[in-house]
Amino acid sequence: MERNRSTKEKKTIASVIKAIEVIEFIAGSENEVGVTEISNGLNYGVSATYHLLNTLKECNIVIQNEITKKYSLSLKLWQIGMLAYGQNHISVVLKPYLEKLKALTGETANLTVMDNKQIVYIAQAESNRLVKMFTTIGATAPLHCTAGGKVLLAFKPKDIRNSILDEIELIKYTENTIVNKEEFLKELEEVRKQGFAFDNQEREIGVSCIGAPIFDLNDHAIACITISGPTARFTDENKRKWVNIVLQIAEEATNHLKTIN
Repeated sequence: MERNRSTKEKKTIASVIKAIEVIEFIAGSENEVGVTEISNGLNYGVSATYHLLNTLKECNIVIQNEITKKYSLSLKLWQIGMLAYGQNHISVVLKPYLEKLKALTGETANLTVMDNKQIVYIAQAESNRLVKMFTTIGATAPLHCTAGGKVLLAFKPKDIRNSILDEIELIKYTENTIVNKEEFLKELEEVRKQGFAFDNQEREIGVSCIGAPIFDLNDHAIACITISGPTARFTDENKRKWVNIVLQIAEEATNHLKTIN
């Protein structure tokens, strides 16, 4: 037996992993779901799924409709989520910069981070306009067709960037989505060079976005600040003006983070 092992085998509890997958499955469903639907969706046995749901129900994580016998997430999970949000250093500290960005552009301002090879929206300042774009906090989106995803990928070290690209699928969402890897790499080099990224209706027709990176003390891009809105308002004139504003706010947010860390 080796005296010192350089790596240790990770020990996990399979039932906990399955329980979390059940929670994620329910969260991703538009309506309440039944045992069989969850079982089929996750390829778990019906009996095992039923026991997992009973445990989650006992812990008040899911609730069961007494009439339909189907399940949905409980408010307790929302409360836990709000506590997690409150503990999220970046989302809380940088919220004033989202508000400032919204005020200066009139569009919805977002804060995103990369997690599990996708972007996650962790904070938002919603536009006051009648027609606007908004996203649920905690929602995820692909890297390759969002301004936030492009920024966070572009500022990764090249080996990590390439590794991530090898593992994700460049799905075509609109006619503007870049699905060719070589073309996308060129796009990322341009983003890194200019310091910002566009989403030109690449995820959804009629929606555009501009994003810039926020750096930590070690100059790692740990988040991206963006504005999003109807493409009709993203005129060439507005885009030129808004790019400078997004870059300005991203720099201010970066400087603030570096003073408190």
